[in-house]
Amino acid sequence: MRFNKISLAASVFSCSILLTACGGGDDTPPKTVASADTTAAVTSTTAQVMVDKSFSFDSGVSALGTTSATTLALSGSSTAPTFSISSGGNTATGNMTYGSCIFKITQSNYPATFTKLQVGATTEVKPCDLKLATAGLTAGSTNSFVKWILGNASSISQGVTVTISESGVVTVSGTPFGTVTLVIATGATGAGG
Repeated sequence: MRFNKISLAASVFSCSILLTACGGGDDTPPKTVASADTTAAVTSTTAQVMVDKSFSFDSGVSALGTTSATTLALSGSSTAPTFSISSGGNTATGNMTYGSCIFKITQSNYPATFTKLQVGATTEVKPCDLKLATAGLTAGSTNSFVKWILGNASSISQGVTVTISESGVVTVSGTPFGTVTLVIATGATGAGG
């Protein structure tokens, strides 16, 4: 009789451990995360996250004719931004408009071999996108990174504050940026689970 009580107690204890290990009784909803990074075209809206920042391109921006480390900075307003591009000790400035990104040079000290960076030159760069690191982020606000994609060149990441709503709407420092699909977190999404 005593053996049966001990066996019964051990069985109940084993089952409770097994249920706990399997998540039995846990009413916590599954964690959801963004399924991918978010890419948006540079427009007067999305460019708000770029104004007064400098983006570095380690290998240059071939679409603008540079092949060495290049810095591109936007200033002014997102609706009528001005830009400064610097590489190899040279600088060109001008105005940027949209429809991809269209750079019109108004001042430059680049040698004549840099035809796209001479005064009066206008160059349209496609694609002209912002790529925001959202894959694996949960809903709410957090720090993340954005890269400027110009043609086949990608800048070094810049830190930004990202907010993802429960429905997947993405904003950067309050600026509407796009939407992302939220999925249940698993090891495959890189978010643990």
